[in-house]
Amino acid sequence: MSKSLSPRYQGLSTYGKEYLAIVVAVDQWRPYLQHNEFISHTDQKSLIHLEEQRLTTPW
Repeated sequence: MSKSLSPRYQGLSTYGKEYLAIVVAVDQWRPYLQHNEFISHTDQKSLIHLEEQRLTTPW
């Protein structure tokens, strides 16, 4: 799956862009994922601590 960022999302932080990629992928695969709990694995080290980060980029 490949998607270019619209101008609205190009100004996001790196954390925001990586998080957006996960959200878009989950939305794409929603029919397969919605019936069971799932875990998202990533090799992007910066996302491991995403919940602990204070992001200042406005959505």
